[in-house]
Amino acid sequence: MANYNTLTEIPPISQHDSFVVFERRKCTFNFPIHVHRECELNYIVGAKGARRIVGDHVADIGDREMVLIAGSNLEHAWLNGDRQSGGEIYEVTVQFSPDLFCGGGLIDKKQFAPIRSMLRDAQHGIAFSEKTILQAEPVVHQLIASTDNFNSVLLFLQLLNLLSHDGAYTVLSHSRFSKQEDTYDSRRVRKVMEYMNRNYCRPIRLAEMAALVNMSEPSFSRFIKRRTGYNFIDCLNNIRVSAAARLLIDEPANTIAEIAYKCGFNNLSNFNRMFKKYKGHPPHDFREYYDKKKIII
Repeated sequence: MANYNTLTEIPPISQHDSFVVFERRKCTFNFPIHVHRECELNYIVGAKGARRIVGDHVADIGDREMVLIAGSNLEHAWLNGDRQSGGEIYEVTVQFSPDLFCGGGLIDKKQFAPIRSMLRDAQHGIAFSEKTILQAEPVVHQLIASTDNFNSVLLFLQLLNLLSHDGAYTVLSHSRFSKQEDTYDSRRVRKVMEYMNRNYCRPIRLAEMAALVNMSEPSFSRFIKRRTGYNFIDCLNNIRVSAAARLLIDEPANTIAEIAYKCGFNNLSNFNRMFKKYKGHPPHDFREYYDKKKIII
């Protein structure tokens, strides 16, 4: 980054540990935006109104929060935001090495397919649904209380398995910001997304994309919506906005207008509107969150 760097945290996990779990009781969030190599599951209670930042995702949280981050370079933090002062925050963190689930072992067996898929999505950060959080809470508390090492590993795997079956979890950060690669089951979807990621800075037409995969325009529109959940324009704008979010942080000397035009937006007011639509905050506020909460190291 040009002027700012995030803090690189050194977690308290050794090469001899499968994972570490620790709990905190505190009154405020005071740790800056940071990155670390380890995968991390955070469970937070009593912090309604606090602000969650994961990559280019910024949102206020509810009273219960559970987020899994498996991207080594994915910036994240929880900030006080609009949370009212006073009251205790209860936080449990589980950290484990990404090497724990390297290919060639149990993780490649079919029984681990849901966990494997979840960890892939967690490269961009995952927020779990409240229903799943309530189901996971007893396992989290058992994990904290466990004094038997082997039983702790079983509880850890049970927790990951439970979370991996949350059909309503939300993937938080876009790949252009988190610098992780998306994986797509469909060759044509992968071709389309790779093309848009290479060419988002210029105008891209629906007819151009349809021709790329030898489809008619109506067929392509139905295809991309069915396979990604977004229509063509939403896919393209998502890529452009996330690229702009990355540049807002990496290029603090450039104006918002310069970044907008660099990312394929020809109208500043439209860029501001699209940025707020996809990220929940205008670009000026988004840049401020990072500038104020990063530290120089």
